[in-house]
Amino acid sequence: MAVRLGFVGTGGIANRHLSCAQRHDDMEIVATCDVVLERAQEAADKYGGEAFEDFEKMYDDVEPDAIVICTPPFAHGDIEEEAARRGIHFFVEKPVAISMEMAGRVLDAVREHDVITQVGYMFRLSPPIVKAQKMLSDRAIAMVQAHYYMPGLPNKSWWTKMDMGGGQLVEQATHMLDLGRFLAGDVKSVIGKTSRVRDWEPPAGYEPGPGLVEYAEGFEIPDTTALILEYESGSMGTLSCSLVPQVAWDNGFKVVADGALLTIDGPNASWKTDDGDVEEAAPDNWADLVLVEFVNAVMGEGEASIPYEEGVKSLAISLAGYESVDRGCEPVEIAEILPEGI
Repeated sequence: MAVRLGFVGTGGIANRHLSCAQRHDDMEIVATCDVVLERAQEAADKYGGEAFEDFEKMYDDVEPDAIVICTPPFAHGDIEEEAARRGIHFFVEKPVAISMEMAGRVLDAVREHDVITQVGYMFRLSPPIVKAQKMLSDRAIAMVQAHYYMPGLPNKSWWTKMDMGGGQLVEQATHMLDLGRFLAGDVKSVIGKTSRVRDWEPPAGYEPGPGLVEYAEGFEIPDTTALILEYESGSMGTLSCSLVPQVAWDNGFKVVADGALLTIDGPNASWKTDDGDVEEAAPDNWADLVLVEFVNAVMGEGEASIPYEEGVKSLAISLAGYESVDRGCEPVEIAEILPEGI
């Protein structure tokens, strides 16, 4: 029997998960929900299900087995809490929240109602990265080095607001921070520094085109960020990210370990060891695996390996980075940021 799925938020990344569900016989799309009803209806027309603009009405009218949440960061919270209260399992895209207060409320609801959860940190389930994690598991890791450079700003009004998107460090670079946790273990402390090096106010006559943009009114977030991470194992790490328009996407990730040098390129991985060089390419369906694993867990076939608590731990690194900035770049312990009981 197929797992009956409802979708909350049907723009952007939701289309990847809707397409995945449509391709799998053990997933049935029974409802779509969006604050813009026309957008929910477009998704329903294309992928199936009934369209809603109120997620609680969707929960009560359709009674899905599970939901897939693809909303902007500021919209999280009530969606997850009300699902958990009804015993509805949920998959949630990263970041799981805009604040630790919000994440803590949801975590309490997840624990109270014992629902199955999964966070969309898809790189963790890419087969080459899984193999890389096993290769590193018995080695001392010295350095985790990551960067995320964009050739512009996503053309979404909430992206420029700290209290809605959290900036690049929360909304986007969280993938890099979570991947570091997957490979090197939990982070102990963070030192952060942010800057805004560019005037983002649109010049006279500027008209944004499709895709990334070079200017935006009401720009409130840093455009350049750097972190120094200390892992609980003693490993060190760095993250640098920028939105300043240049000429191309440039994302990189390396791990220096005892007898090994690992390079990750998107879902692919290559490494050099005393035993030789290895190159691993991800299969075409690698991005589907995180939702597939969640649905399998809902059916009682295995476990979801990235539960909500994991998303909270990765969010804490981003928030600790901003807290460090507020304290004049002093180190901030992750334990200060996390909710009690983690």
